[in-house]
Amino acid sequence: MWISLVGAILCCIVMFVINWWAALLTYVIVLGLYIYVTYKKPDVNWGSSTQALTYLNALQHSIRLSGVEDHVKNFRPQCLIMTGAPNARPALLHLVHAFTKNVGLMICGHVHMGPRRQAMKELSTDLAKYQRWLIKNKMKAFYAPVHAEDLRDGGQYLMQAAGLGRMRPNTLVVGFKKNWRQGDMRDVETYINLFHDAFDIQYGVVVIRLKEGLDISHLQGQEELLSSQEKSPCTKDVIVKVDYSKKAETDTSIAFAPSSSERTHEDEDGKTPTQPLLKKDSKSPSSPLNLADQRLLDASTQFQKKQGKSNIDVWWLFDDGGLTLLIPYLLTTKKKWKDCKIRVFIGGKINRIDHDRRAMATLLSKFRIDFSDIMVLGDINTKPKKENIAAFEEMIEPFRLHEDDKEQEVADKMKEDEPWRITDNELELYKTKTYRQIRLNELLKEHSSTANIIVMSLPVARKGAVSSALYMSWLEALSKDLPPILLVRGNHQSVLTFYS
Repeated sequence: MWISLVGAILCCIVMFVINWWAALLTYVIVLGLYIYVTYKKPDVNWGSSTQALTYLNALQHSIRLSGVEDHVKNFRPQCLIMTGAPNARPALLHLVHAFTKNVGLMICGHVHMGPRRQAMKELSTDLAKYQRWLIKNKMKAFYAPVHAEDLRDGGQYLMQAAGLGRMRPNTLVVGFKKNWRQGDMRDVETYINLFHDAFDIQYGVVVIRLKEGLDISHLQGQEELLSSQEKSPCTKDVIVKVDYSKKAETDTSIAFAPSSSERTHEDEDGKTPTQPLLKKDSKSPSSPLNLADQRLLDASTQFQKKQGKSNIDVWWLFDDGGLTLLIPYLLTTKKKWKDCKIRVFIGGKINRIDHDRRAMATLLSKFRIDFSDIMVLGDINTKPKKENIAAFEEMIEPFRLHEDDKEQEVADKMKEDEPWRITDNELELYKTKTYRQIRLNELLKEHSSTANIIVMSLPVARKGAVSSALYMSWLEALSKDLPPILLVRGNHQSVLTFYS
């Protein structure tokens, strides 16, 4: 830059040396044109040659990278996050950004549903608006909206088409569907099918659950709320208009938004629009946040703060390629998480606890992953407490088919119309796996109740063999009443060598 400035000054001097009056006339003409353009202020984006060069470099490097084969040394955690509007679930966004920043790709997926013509208008508007929001909030991420008939179709479009060349997502990140028992079970079926679709496309899957919830879109003016939380975290008497027609606990953490016409129709019916409301309604009366909303708001900013000296507990129960270990390792390399220590929990046999601990310590040392402790759980397959089994049975009771109490034709018809229902045969067949999830929750509460975050292997249900209601019940029983938990399942691609 300085060399260019010196060269320009020398050129000006040479112009005057060659012909002073011609040089002076040239300067007058150029100055006049500059004043004219400044006064008129034409609405033209002249751009920059530097930006054009940046585009060419990015294009050339992307094409060059597309010729590189996938292997363990060039693996990146490239995440497709089903956020909906990015500012609707800040905790989900900031947690994933913590382990992808400067390392991997992050794409915020948003599925719009409704009339096509109106949705197309919203897509272009939202694309510019939310990409600016990500840049303003220093998020190194891309916003990718799509229009689809339903959430599953939209998720498939994003998983197949998002990204470019080698810069494509390889991990699907979703929030836990907290209101699944109160909502339409067809939505649960769609939610679970997203997991199966991800595995079919060779994606890893990460499910993030906070006990307070993730979705803050029902809080009108949440932008101002979040900024006030960051500036004055001790302030508790925050006044905001809250849309109480959408309960705080109905956090689906699934990304979709109806069209404007649908939102207008829903407002007339007294229902809540799913897209976050970015503008305050000055005419509506303001009210203080209730306790649940205040906790939700506090939880939504917890990953933006520096994490104290605590633990990241890793429950590595299945070998999925190492993604369950890679994510906590990447977290500890970040400034906000550097004071946290990794504790590793594995299953084992009581008579081989010392041997399993030494073997795991050797493996982690080879990967150069620092850890503070390794715990081998020999009682992982013990039968859970009776009261917890009873609570699980009570939870699944509304979703059972009870085919033994019905005629065969009635039961078959009901199963065909409602495939998500739990059959008696299925419940008996997977009793051991059910007890395992309940027992793991007991162990999690015993060993990891004080951890900053828990990273755990995600249990997988065979497609077509386990009903959606039973699988969601497993996830509910496994992750309830715990600190923030990530349920992780890789696609069995080895991922540890590159980073370790």
